[in-house]
Amino acid sequence: MNPNMNLDMNIDSFVGVPLLIAAGLGILLILSFLVAKIRNSGKPSFILYLASGIFVSGAVYTYFQPSIFYLVVIILLVEVVLLLYSLIMAFGNPQKREEKKNAKKQAELKGFIDANSVSKEVFQAEKDRFNRIIEVNKELIAKASSYFTTEDSMEKFLDYCNNLLTERVNADGCVILMADDFDNLLAVKSLKGTFPPPYKLPDDLPHKPLRVETNLRFAQFPLQDNVFGEIATGGEPVLVTDSVKDHRIYQNGPEDFLKCGSYIFVPIKQQEGVTGVIALSRDPGKEKFTTKDLETAVILTEATATAMKPLNSFLTYAEHKKLTQGGDIASKIQKELIPAKLPVIPGLGIGCFSTAAENVCGDFYDIIVSRKDRISFIVGDVAGKGMNSLTIMLMIRSILRLIVNTPQSAATILAWANRGICNETMKIDHFASIALVNYNSITKEAQIATCGNNLVLLYSSAEKTIKQVSMMTEPLGVEKDSVYNDINIQLNSGDILVACTDGVIESLDENGVQYSSQKLEKIITSHVNDSAKNISNRVKDDLKKYIGSNQQFDDTSLLVIKVE
Repeated sequence: MNPNMNLDMNIDSFVGVPLLIAAGLGILLILSFLVAKIRNSGKPSFILYLASGIFVSGAVYTYFQPSIFYLVVIILLVEVVLLLYSLIMAFGNPQKREEKKNAKKQAELKGFIDANSVSKEVFQAEKDRFNRIIEVNKELIAKASSYFTTEDSMEKFLDYCNNLLTERVNADGCVILMADDFDNLLAVKSLKGTFPPPYKLPDDLPHKPLRVETNLRFAQFPLQDNVFGEIATGGEPVLVTDSVKDHRIYQNGPEDFLKCGSYIFVPIKQQEGVTGVIALSRDPGKEKFTTKDLETAVILTEATATAMKPLNSFLTYAEHKKLTQGGDIASKIQKELIPAKLPVIPGLGIGCFSTAAENVCGDFYDIIVSRKDRISFIVGDVAGKGMNSLTIMLMIRSILRLIVNTPQSAATILAWANRGICNETMKIDHFASIALVNYNSITKEAQIATCGNNLVLLYSSAEKTIKQVSMMTEPLGVEKDSVYNDINIQLNSGDILVACTDGVIESLDENGVQYSSQKLEKIITSHVNDSAKNISNRVKDDLKKYIGSNQQFDDTSLLVIKVE
């Protein structure tokens, strides 16, 4: 074999090594171009990236497909690319290239300036909008504070906001509706200008301007099946430019004053949620509302909601203070009405307590010793609080004190008192639950009559049982023809009568569970050997322990009568 041939074969077997080295150097070359561009230390041409890329890919390909042909082709491609680039550089016009570069720079600079100008305009617009919001809020809060000491403060403030909205949005009419938390309804609180109703009018309502306006002024809307309710439920402002094509707007025409134009609806939002809706209208013959009008309405509505918060808080405080002041006076009077010292009745033990949930107690008890054969025990629960309940309490107490001296039965006495209360024409509530026990100390007979829901329990010492003897009937003051029944009971030594208001058995613990008549009965039967006074104290202590720190909203009163 030829020695030179062996040498050539050995050299060819290592040809892949320099190819890999060349490919690696090519990759380093590309990376160096990228670093130069990133650091802005140089601007390598795209041609250099292309030539380097061709060389690296060709070297790698030749490594896996060993052939001198592939290598030569790769070198030729690289040379062609570089040759074209060098020809352009050698014979091109450097001035034009410079002008082209400058033009590109100018275009980039102009784009930056334009973008910066747009940003400044947007910023200025937002700044102006923010200033408008601040000014409107300051104006409405200052206005709301001026109504703190006036009558109908909220109504006057809403009328002011209505006028402001109508003027600023250039509307023909505006209506403000507020939500009722208990009935889930929206009620109209302020109406200004011409506002074609966007809801279906009652079929029997004459289409006359005054009748339609009156219907809207006193209308209430549920939270569905009408546009006001849908806006309150959705919680987003709505612009209606074409009311004819909007399914939420009902067309009541054909009268001109009923034809609907464009509308703006904005929910009144506060921390607790949507509390109302403001709606603006523009007549169909005029220019329609725009998105700018909507933006103005939203700003004014948000300011209205903000200003309403402190006004509401002040009105709540003022009302509470008024009730407290009146309650202090009424409380002093009421304390004079409750017996300061229980009468001593031979053969009978008495225990009682009365606790007010807030200020003046709506409960009362009374013990009237008319004669030996009639001692009247009364436990009452008057509807309401404060001066109103005190007024009714005084009336009922006075009537009962007059007629218990008659020979009439307990049921008849309640019927007479009921007729007297029902004949009153006062606007305040005059309802009461009464338990009346007429006791004959000679025969130890008790005659019981009740109205309303006051509870009367009887513990029988002979049978060792406790049961309810009171009957549920209409309260005092509902119907003048109400009929009440007498319950006659022969009492024996050790028997116990307990009368209480519903506040006792309906007292709530911290979990909202009622005390119940069963718990009351258990305390009584557990202490039947105690005195009447001790039994009432046991009930009071157990009730207090059961309630704990939970706030109570009803008064509690209890009267214990024990035959000794």
